[in-house]
Amino acid sequence: MKACDIETAMDEAERFVDRARKALAEHAGDAFGLAAGSKATGALRRASLDLTRALADLRRAE
Repeated sequence: MKACDIETAMDEAERFVDRARKALAEHAGDAFGLAAGSKATGALRRASLDLTRALADLRRAE
């Protein structure tokens, strides 16, 4: 585990939380909007994928 891997994972986690808050705020009270998708939910999905990759890199033994 390297310090740069930890920092990358933290950055991606913060980005994910930021995108999640934006998606929830954009679709407050609109469950259909979250399910159907929008620019905000697309960004949230991408941030989720990037966070998953960063966490996998963090766990990878070197």
